[in-house]
Amino acid sequence: SIPCTNLNQNELSLDLLHTFTIERILICRDSRSHAKAKMGESLEGRTKLTSDEKFKALNKALRVDKKKPPASQLKPEEVDFHIKDNRLAHKTDDYEAEQLIIRRGQIFDVTVTFNREYIPDTDIVVLQFVIGSRPQESKGSIVRVAIHEILNPVTWGMKIKQISGKTLHLTVMPSAKALIGQYEVFVETKMADDKKSVFRYKDDDKVCVLFNAWCKEDSVYMESEADRVEYVLNDFGYIWVGSAKWNEGLPWTFGQVKTIQFTSVLFFLSLFFYFLFFPSFPKRSANYNDSDGGILFGRWTETYPKNCTPPTAWTGSTAILEKFMKKKFYVRYGQCWVFSGLVTTLLRALGLPTRSVTNFESAHDTDSSMTIDFHYDEEGNPLDELNDSIWNFHVWNESWFKRTDLPDGHDGWQAHDATPQETSEGVFRCGPASVNAVKNGEVYLPYDTGFVFAEVNGDRVYWDVDDDDGSMKASYVDTHSIGKFISTKEPGEGRHRLDVTSGYKHAEGSQQERKAVEFAYKFSTRREYEIYNADKEDVEFSLEVLDNIAIGDSFDVKVVALNKSYEQRNVKVNITSVMAFYTGIPAKPLKRKMEAIEIGPNKEKVVILKIASGDYMGKIAADGNVKLYIKGKVQETGQSFGKQDVVELRKPKLTVTASPKSVKRWDKVEVTASFKNLLPVTLKNGHFQLEGAGLSPRSSVINIDSVAPKMEAKASATFTVTRSRKRTVVVSFQSDQLAGVRGECVINVT
Repeated sequence: SIPCTNLNQNELSLDLLHTFTIERILICRDSRSHAKAKMGESLEGRTKLTSDEKFKALNKALRVDKKKPPASQLKPEEVDFHIKDNRLAHKTDDYEAEQLIIRRGQIFDVTVTFNREYIPDTDIVVLQFVIGSRPQESKGSIVRVAIHEILNPVTWGMKIKQISGKTLHLTVMPSAKALIGQYEVFVETKMADDKKSVFRYKDDDKVCVLFNAWCKEDSVYMESEADRVEYVLNDFGYIWVGSAKWNEGLPWTFGQVKTIQFTSVLFFLSLFFYFLFFPSFPKRSANYNDSDGGILFGRWTETYPKNCTPPTAWTGSTAILEKFMKKKFYVRYGQCWVFSGLVTTLLRALGLPTRSVTNFESAHDTDSSMTIDFHYDEEGNPLDELNDSIWNFHVWNESWFKRTDLPDGHDGWQAHDATPQETSEGVFRCGPASVNAVKNGEVYLPYDTGFVFAEVNGDRVYWDVDDDDGSMKASYVDTHSIGKFISTKEPGEGRHRLDVTSGYKHAEGSQQERKAVEFAYKFSTRREYEIYNADKEDVEFSLEVLDNIAIGDSFDVKVVALNKSYEQRNVKVNITSVMAFYTGIPAKPLKRKMEAIEIGPNKEKVVILKIASGDYMGKIAADGNVKLYIKGKVQETGQSFGKQDVVELRKPKLTVTASPKSVKRWDKVEVTASFKNLLPVTLKNGHFQLEGAGLSPRSSVINIDSVAPKMEAKASATFTVTRSRKRTVVVSFQSDQLAGVRGECVINVT
């Protein structure tokens, strides 16, 4: 393991837990020990130094009676939580953990057996639910539930369902505002004529309370059953990657019902959250910071150390959490879709409707200007050190909940981003930002709405930089290139893309969209700049390049300049190509062409840059992207043109099969993955990674020898099917020369 203090600039600690920041959830903070460490050496006089253990020992509500009570005292002897029936009713029966898991705002049954028959007029029975490391009733983390006649979802309550001799059958209603997490359960009895005669019994089993998207009183309520099934219950999905021109759904096993996922989320809750609760005001977590270890590290480089997992090799969240929980130490490495997939897993495990959302042509505004700025020298060469970046795609998360801290109209989907890009309030985090606020340019609303707005609707501004004094002039503004095909998986089976662009922005170029941009620009750090005064334009530029180019193919880049005037025009065209990461950051230069052309009236000319496979094969990184910078300038009018594009080099697909295709639960199935190496180079240090929900083992890694050109790479693994219904196995292939090759197969379980 490498210490966080020695990380290079391409490795960033993931503040994953900041995404547990929603209305009506617990306040997220540092662990108590680390929070105190931040306060300095001497805490005396500034904070109470009582330990958690001593706090609990002094709390009379947590004392358990071990002495034998008086013979007349009602004494609990056994508690039955009816785990199977309750979990089936609460749609938590798929969780592998064996304890009682319920959703708040929905009744569940409990049976208590006593030493004698319960007498309503004589005996008082109270159930006490306790959560957190420093529970107290005034903070809502000790809940005392007495018997009532009527139950209401907005408050805790219970009523008698049936009395059968020594057994008392109870129906319990957990409040729709209850804290989320693991509760200890106490049964307390008193005598009606002597209320000081308290006997308290603590059961060995615990009850876990989740959000309830089926309960109208819960702040995460969703009306659509299809949406609830998809965004809470579905443990498999697709995360869209690629580019605006060519993209696909990447299979991802969320597996939120697996034991390791559920254990992980409970671990995070117990370690990093104080169960303090303010039901009407949202709070965002403090940083799950470097010295606490972190869950994932982000890394965007051409090569990776041998003793790690590159981001493109992950096929789901299970293997990540298994590694983290084994050592309680951060896992290497992740990028945006990995962070998002993991967040989706953890939040769905808590019952919070969550989905991974991909924005193509996603801008990264570094200075809150609401514009994405690119700079060129007088020859039309890009000045990368001055530029903002535009990611081919960027994946964040949306969670569904009410925002009572915002004006009306901002409930619903809230965007939050676990990928470390820019700091918010001093830590790497982003959101939650109301998607409705983003759409309307309300960038002043919390949290980080301006940053998300620029990601989806910023204007791309091209600046000409003087070679002598460095002065800059805005020469071209592209108002239609940021935020394309914002995508998530459509509810239901299959790899179907749901376009959610209209949720983030009005129709491109519409009056409403321009109004939102102009309104947002009023809050820009550069609102005094006049950048929208365009020069006369009578030469029309366009870029032509094929969309579907396989790795190993050659291709042409064509810039077409059409003179729409009645006079000759002299034009300088500069085409620059580089290998780049999907984040838009250049990795290695490829080829460049600069040409001065004369164009007659109403004529066009074409400038062509030819890129052969040999130009990029030795420089290709895992992302496999060729980035193009186009700059044109008309001598007579001063008109400038700027354009950037990405050639997404298509990778081969894995062929994945299962034998047999249909099995019964607990049967074994063999999964085989293969592909043919069509590249002109040998693939070295390769391995396949297989993962699927409802399978044992949960994941498998198979190393293979080198794969020569035109030869087949192949691997097989055997799994035992542990759950019913359709199971999907996701497979990835990784090598030094080629990464991110993926495939999947479906196993029908009867």
